[in-house]
Amino acid sequence: MNSRSLAAILAVALVGTSHAGCTPAASPPNILLIVLDTVRADAVGLAWKQRPVTPQMDRIALEGWRFANAYATAPWTLPSHASMFTGLAPSQHGAVHEHFTLGPEHPTLAEILARRGYTTHGITSNPWLTAERGLARGFGRFEKAYSDVEAANDKGAARATQLAIDFIARASREDKPFFLFVNYLEAHLPYAPPDAGFEALGIEIDSLSRREFTIEQAEEIIAGKRAASADELALARTLYLGEIAYQDQQLGKLLDALRMRNLLDETLVIITADHGELLGDQGLMGHEFSLSDDLLRVPLVLRYPSRLPARQTVTLPVSHLDLLPTVLDLLGESEIPVPLEGKSLLASEAISPERALIAEYSQPVTLLGQYWAARHPDFDSEAYAVSLRSLRKGTRKLVENSRGEVTLIELDLNAATSDGNDLAREIVTIEMRKELASWITRLKGVEEPLLIPPDGSDSSIP
Repeated sequence: MNSRSLAAILAVALVGTSHAGCTPAASPPNILLIVLDTVRADAVGLAWKQRPVTPQMDRIALEGWRFANAYATAPWTLPSHASMFTGLAPSQHGAVHEHFTLGPEHPTLAEILARRGYTTHGITSNPWLTAERGLARGFGRFEKAYSDVEAANDKGAARATQLAIDFIARASREDKPFFLFVNYLEAHLPYAPPDAGFEALGIEIDSLSRREFTIEQAEEIIAGKRAASADELALARTLYLGEIAYQDQQLGKLLDALRMRNLLDETLVIITADHGELLGDQGLMGHEFSLSDDLLRVPLVLRYPSRLPARQTVTLPVSHLDLLPTVLDLLGESEIPVPLEGKSLLASEAISPERALIAEYSQPVTLLGQYWAARHPDFDSEAYAVSLRSLRKGTRKLVENSRGEVTLIELDLNAATSDGNDLAREIVTIEMRKELASWITRLKGVEEPLLIPPDGSDSSIP
């Protein structure tokens, strides 16, 4: 079944009444999806010199379920949000490099909920998330928080919060549930937090060599024009955490608006990030050119007291593909006759520790050929002119590029295959490559050959 047929069936299946055997809630919950753009998983729940970086996020985690091993399907904004909105992998929804739009054939969460009688409202701080890109479909209104920003060094967080609070005030007067989506962008380059971010962490601004780490400085490091010193990378991380600390304050104001109106317990709160960030890892900054876990592992917290007991940490592997099935399950539509790869997180006992998860990155032809070629004409981008896909399973992760180069990564060094046992690594690599190819075939609905011979003879296997 190809993705177009899948989408057509999904659209029909989800707009009608609940399926037999499913029991929707008597009063459908409000749904709040907050995406903390560019926030690494290890930046949440972190203490900076004994000061919590994300106290508001930490509080919600204690009041609900925290997923310690949650992963994005892609390392950048557009495909990742498209996966969250549709439950489809990048290979299926196609909103990737060189095709920068989510097609109308793919029903979105907002469309599904609007047809169920929800008031839908979206607020974005990221210029990639627009109606022109197909991400606003289904929202009664989709507001741009990055327009007319007044606060110094604010990328839209304060305005996004106020827009969200204003919407909550209006929605509270309606006799119908709401779906609110909010995207915050503070952790994105450039890192230049407002004073409140420094104050939250107790950082004396005068003690820093500078209070901004720019896009230009990040690109110089990626292009190899200069090496970043340990002090510079430490500064970049400090500023990055300052951005997140400020953003967390705004998050707290939004959540307080729900508490004040006694709506928080009636709302399924989902807080995650679309991807992480590279802070000098692999010689890279930002979030392109890689499927590193620094980019794919993201924070994920769910809060809904009537279904999710507080203070639970789930260590099972979960994905952004699970968000749409989770919402459908909550609405009593868990038995969808469509081969979605995601699973409901409300039934986490059905998720295996050995579950396989996929991530994808399409070759960034335009990014390299136009943006990088214009800004850094001497940059040798050949190494990054590839598509990437990865398969995570248990304690191993396989990364394969469109040249047929394959890397097997041992995630648990204590359980790693012996470095001296090359045959064992070769066997594992071959089996994971076959499983990855099977995933892609299933997602695309077409046969796709392995990128290297099935006998494992390719010398690129490390």
